[in-house]
Parts: sequence; structure tokens; C-alpha cells
Amino acid sequence: MDLKWIIMIPPLLTLYFSGRVLLNNMRYDAAFLGMLFSSLDETALLISVFAVSMIVFSATRVMDLIDLFWPIPGNDEIIAALTWLVDIVLVYIFYRVATMTVPREKDI
Repeated sequence: MDLKWIIMIPPLLTLYFSGRVLLNNMRYDAAFLGMLFSSLDETALLISVFAVSMIVFSATRVMDLIDLFWPIPGNDEIIAALTWLVDIVLVYIFYRVATMTVPREKDI
């Protein structure tokens, strides 16, 4: 059984959830930031995790540039694994932001 398609799941989920965040931002224009920052602890954690994932992603870009001039055996596999890990983290971040920024119906 060929399961190579499984590696496409995190990038596709990142695309989906980041699109939901964008749509939530456009749909609930004024309330978007209010909903995002109404739970400051979770928002601060998500921003911190996002910053760390961007540091790892930037490191993979530097590793790519180094590999361009000085080829290192196995470097491409390390870069691919780190990029996939960053994608998984981005799925979590965008999922949480997408769920935080949708108004919930209140029980009356």
C-alpha cells in the first residue's frame, strides 16, 4: 500500500485553516481582534509558538542557502523534516485561531 500521500495532509490543513482565519477576519471585521484577544493567555501562547516555528522555518532557509554553496549529505532530508514539523505546528496555530475568532451562539 502506497502511503506517500500522507505527507500532504499537514500542508493542506495549513492551507485550509489559514483560509478560515482569513475568512473570519473578513467576515467579522470589527469583532475579529476582540475575539482573538479576549483570551490573552491562549493568544500569547499561540504567538510564542508561532514565533518559534518561524525561527525553525528561517533556519531551514539558511540551511538551504548553505547547502547551495557547500552540499552537506542528508541536509535535504533534515530540511524537509523540519519544514514538515513547522507545518504541523502551523496547523495547530491556525486551527486554534480559526476556532477562537468565530462568534459562538449564546443560549438564551
